[in-house]
Amino acid sequence: MAKDLFSEEPKDLLSSSSGDEEKEKAESKAKEEAEAKAKAEAEAKAKKEAEAKAKKEAKDRETEDLRALRYKRALEKEKHEAEKHAAEKVEMTKTAAQAQFGLVEKLTRNLDRIHKRV
Repeated sequence: MAKDLFSEEPKDLLSSSSGDEEKEKAESKAKEEAEAKAKAEAEAKAKKEAEAKAKKEAKDRETEDLRALRYKRALEKEKHEAEKHAAEKVEMTKTAAQAQFGLVEKLTRNLDRIHKRV
């Protein structure tokens, strides 16, 4: 191919300075677009990081809430079990009598009353 010897010369000899200005404008426009793109990427990255951080905090908060609830339930269960065992140990009297008799004693007293052995 033939080399163009006049490629670097301006086509219009009178407007040689406007070509340089157009190049500068194009370069500045490209630079501004690159900066805008970089800024948009940085904002998108920051937004993703903020969302990830918010999700992690929400998950941690939920985990802590569950732990607190489980702990509270364990304490309530323990308290309920203690009350249940305390109630089992205390025997309630079924009659107003001062002397409480066992089953065998009750049966013998009842037999004595029926057969009038006394």
